[in-house]
Amino acid sequence: MGIVRGLRMSAIRAAPLLLALGAVALALLPLLASPNLLMRGDVALYFYPYWEAAARATREGRLPFWNPDLFTGIPFLANPQVGFFYPPNRALSWLPVPLALKLSILMHALWAAGGMFGLARWLRYRTAGATAAAVAYAAGGYFLAQAEHINQFQALAWLPWMAWAWAARRPVRLGLAGAMQILCGHAQTVVLSWAALLILLAPSGDERRRLSGWIRAWSPGALGGALALGLSAFQWVPSLLLAQASIRAGGLPLNEALSFSLSPVLLGRSLLPGREAPAFTEFTAYVGVLGLLALAAGIRQTDRRWAVIAGAGLLLALGAYNPIYPLLLELFPPLRAFRVPARWLALWAFGAALGIGAGFDRGLARLGPRRLALWALGSLALMGLALAASPIQPPGMTGSLGPVKPAAVGLWVVALIAGGLLAWRRPSRAVWAGLWLAELMGAAWGLPVNRLLPPEAWSDPRLPALVLRDLQREVGPEAGRILSVVDLRFDPGDLGEWRSVFGGQLSPEAFEEFLVATKYKEALVANLPMARGLPTVDGYDGGVLPLRRYIELARRFVPTDRLLRDGRLWETLPGLPEARWLQLLGVRWIVTDRLRDEWIDGVFYDRGIAADACGAEPVEAGPFPPLEATELRLLVTSSLPPGTKLGVAELQTSEGDRLELSVAMGERNTPVRVRWGMPKQITGVRLRPASPACAEGGWRVEGGALVDERTGAFQALVLSPGGAFARRYAGDVKIYEFRKALPRLYGVCQVLSARGEAEAMDRLADPAFDPSRIVVIEGETDRAEEPPRPCAVKIQWLRFTPEVREAEVRLEGPGWLVLMESFDPGWRATVDGQAVPVRRANGLFQAIAVPGGVHRVRWEYQPAGWGVGIGLTALSLFSGVWIWGWRRARGKVPRQAHE
Repeated sequence: MGIVRGLRMSAIRAAPLLLALGAVALALLPLLASPNLLMRGDVALYFYPYWEAAARATREGRLPFWNPDLFTGIPFLANPQVGFFYPPNRALSWLPVPLALKLSILMHALWAAGGMFGLARWLRYRTAGATAAAVAYAAGGYFLAQAEHINQFQALAWLPWMAWAWAARRPVRLGLAGAMQILCGHAQTVVLSWAALLILLAPSGDERRRLSGWIRAWSPGALGGALALGLSAFQWVPSLLLAQASIRAGGLPLNEALSFSLSPVLLGRSLLPGREAPAFTEFTAYVGVLGLLALAAGIRQTDRRWAVIAGAGLLLALGAYNPIYPLLLELFPPLRAFRVPARWLALWAFGAALGIGAGFDRGLARLGPRRLALWALGSLALMGLALAASPIQPPGMTGSLGPVKPAAVGLWVVALIAGGLLAWRRPSRAVWAGLWLAELMGAAWGLPVNRLLPPEAWSDPRLPALVLRDLQREVGPEAGRILSVVDLRFDPGDLGEWRSVFGGQLSPEAFEEFLVATKYKEALVANLPMARGLPTVDGYDGGVLPLRRYIELARRFVPTDRLLRDGRLWETLPGLPEARWLQLLGVRWIVTDRLRDEWIDGVFYDRGIAADACGAEPVEAGPFPPLEATELRLLVTSSLPPGTKLGVAELQTSEGDRLELSVAMGERNTPVRVRWGMPKQITGVRLRPASPACAEGGWRVEGGALVDERTGAFQALVLSPGGAFARRYAGDVKIYEFRKALPRLYGVCQVLSARGEAEAMDRLADPAFDPSRIVVIEGETDRAEEPPRPCAVKIQWLRFTPEVREAEVRLEGPGWLVLMESFDPGWRATVDGQAVPVRRANGLFQAIAVPGGVHRVRWEYQPAGWGVGIGLTALSLFSGVWIWGWRRARGKVPRQAHE
């Protein structure tokens, strides 16, 4: 009987916590009960690809120090947002990535609720208050809305555990929880969390007047914080060194540091529950109308530090709309490293959860008519703001918020009426809690985290990725990188099939998101190539990456008004960069859409590549399958009048003959036609411009085709300078091969020196610079300019992995080997086993000097600071164990509630 009684008592004690956990799981029911998945925004373009690459490395049993697949090569582990060393992430590596992400969301939501429940109980909240605080935090709008930023979501889940450990004066536990939060990989959340803790755990009463009071109150935090930094040093030391070379080095410009500030006009949409616009998650921070009623009741609590935390969060979230915030950025320069002031809403969510717990503890009997009236008026004011915000376009959205959905308005009105009735009749807390939970559940099920797409949105393989994978394997280590220049307005060819499959299952909004996800995969944009192991010159980030040098180089070929600091060349490039930039960046494969292509008089014209006929190289096409044709048709743009001689078309036939035919300007908006007599099998085309035509304005070729007028058969041509481009795939998008691409490792024998970055970039921007035979080396100021000379270099790969590149090279004379991976101090190189200095080459990459002859060269990468970080972590681990043992030797610390 004693055992039964004990179990019964344990169940009774655990029931409130289980109730809170059940409510949180219920808030995520659509996510958990469906085989569908999250597939939008950062989840699709950032986290899935990184998690896929990290899981692949884990299953292979290797540490992925270097990432060769994004941004011309970047550190992998040193990027904190990857969260590679966060234990739950690695434990989920054997599951499909979408499922792993869903389980991580569930685990961390429950973990957050458990931590908040424990914190509230330690702070002497009663059972109802602790349960309400746990639900308000883990099922509230701000926390759930961040689930799409999984690293931020994970880090927020540790905040209540850190607070609980500090309040209980357990520095070792605080250190462990703080280290786990750092390993989640969201530095901004770490800073916000410690700001909340400093307010919550500040001394109270007379203790504030004494230095000893501050020392006593904050000493567990200081010790725990130091331990957290030490235990996570193996992650943040390499990350800190990487940050010095990143776009955030020295802080962001003020306008970027203030981006995504919460406008006061948006407070209604932010603080009231409703079906949020997909791009509005940064501003979502509701706790429910009945939750606001609990705050009104809890404000009479003696200790109101929760209100200070919540108020500070709201005030700082205003960012640019708060005149104090820019001053704060000046006083604390490290804050300039972060964007999105709206993320200070994390403090609001944390403080408000504690306040709601206090309100449920005190009950509606303590509310009073004045506070009830203030709650009602405040709620009505927020509703008015929400309705007035309809035409506003928040940051990150391409259109206005639009009108509030009737269901959301109904939810607000019902909650307001219910709150008034509750205050009048004052029923049990269970009735109040039930109505509030219903309000939260209704809002949570409308959040983007619960708006899912079919598994095919991620798993369906698209042909371009498969084609590029085969092309990469065919070419080997020299395959080069991908550049996508795509307008996503194109329609997939299987649109009708998808509509027939999912048109009746998905709402129009959800089907549109599915369609966008499909086009993302088709076009291989942002970080998606990495998920398939395909290297791209592009990428998408917003943390310590991309490198500052990468952005500086991009400024030379991306219009300033279009340049984005987080990458996304596919969105910013108005067209293909010049061939020399493609060479410089190691681009071999071009992915484009088909929106500019045309059918004219039954003939298809590929307009993906345009060429200046008066450029340095003649415009060519071929080789291509022989076609018996009777004429060449060209799409020409020029200001020259019809009939003007443009030049000569040289046609190569399958018999080895060469035809030279005059090309004259035709009528505007009609193809230029070049005819010959008998049908010929044409295998190559070259256009030689006439000097007068070039002198008088020139002309461009934007497409062409060989046509057999007898049958209507045709061969679409890709016309480019020197025949540099060849079409390798044509589907919903097209893939071109840039045949003048430079390999990942190549040799040159002519060097230009530069004193620093600015001079190096100027040399690269010179139209006469040819990256195939010249390299710009920074710091070689004493080297005399070398005249051009013949240079024969042969390279045979011996080993090619992300972190190790080894090859046998044969140089005709002394020269330089250029490795097309971003310069990083973690790279080391040897020639025939002897260490050689790695120099910064062509502004972004790296090179080593090699004497003439046959040599074995090797590059190897390990993050800078990795050894130091490991040492600090080992020392901190020893210190933590020693502190834990010392405290146990002294006996248990008496329980002290935070007053």
